[in-house]
Amino acid sequence: MASNQLPKALDLLITLGEDYAEGLKAHETEIGVKLNPEALVRADIAAVRAAQAAFQTAQAEKKTRLTAQTVADSNARAFLGKARKALTFHLGDRWSAAWLPTGFPHQSTAVPATAAERQELLTRLKDFFTAHPAMELPNPPQNVTAAQADALYQALSKARNDVAEKQNELGGKKAGRDAAEASLRTRLAHGIEELGQLLGPDDPRWHALGLNLPSDPETPEQVTGLVATATTPGTLFVDWEDARRAGHYRVLIQVGGVDADFRQADRRDESDATLTGLPSGATVKVKVTAVNDAGESPASEVIEVVVK
Repeated sequence: MASNQLPKALDLLITLGEDYAEGLKAHETEIGVKLNPEALVRADIAAVRAAQAAFQTAQAEKKTRLTAQTVADSNARAFLGKARKALTFHLGDRWSAAWLPTGFPHQSTAVPATAAERQELLTRLKDFFTAHPAMELPNPPQNVTAAQADALYQALSKARNDVAEKQNELGGKKAGRDAAEASLRTRLAHGIEELGQLLGPDDPRWHALGLNLPSDPETPEQVTGLVATATTPGTLFVDWEDARRAGHYRVLIQVGGVDADFRQADRRDESDATLTGLPSGATVKVKVTAVNDAGESPASEVIEVVVK
């Protein structure tokens, strides 16, 4: 007997939810669904879509802030390197007690290895150059001054705080997305349980709801609609139709003049794959199988394509 396990990937879960909701739109009344109707399923889908969009937006904003932090830290590194060189004329090239007031850590004149230490050193150098203005190099391109140390400190501090703030927000958005996903999973799982009390195991309306018939065989259906396209040199894009009950897919190839038999080139949860590193000009045979915990489907038809 086939089961209706929910897909692990969120996009596939949403797709199943949409198929389920469309099936309910057509058959909810006649089946007698009461506990998990179309309206509640669609509400859960809308919630998870909104939560996922908010999470992805926060991810993009964090990336922007990380870029700003990288720029601020790079500017700090450059300044600290110039400051070190300027100070060697007064304090010597090697570490000594004379270097202590500058704030260089670890009894070393090297630029610190972490952003936090570089940030702290900037504010220590601001104080040092304020107390020892004769050691400043105010003219470009050096610009080794207390004011510049402070400006770079403020920029790096803000950039790092902005990243930490966005990271905290991102954690909240992820928790919201995960909660919405869990609600949709619960809704669909309960809906499938409800259908099990209302439909027979071979009722075709299971398929109308995007689900497997409980009477279906356990292994996945055979993959159909296989297409392979030569795109850039050495690359094939392979696409096929979703197979019922597929947990994942195996993409098998045989490169003419290279492979004695088919070999696995990729394992995919989605129904497409991009194969790279293939020899240009070679004729490649491609086939795909669908796999779940119960076993593997028969292979799709074999297609041939010449690699660019």
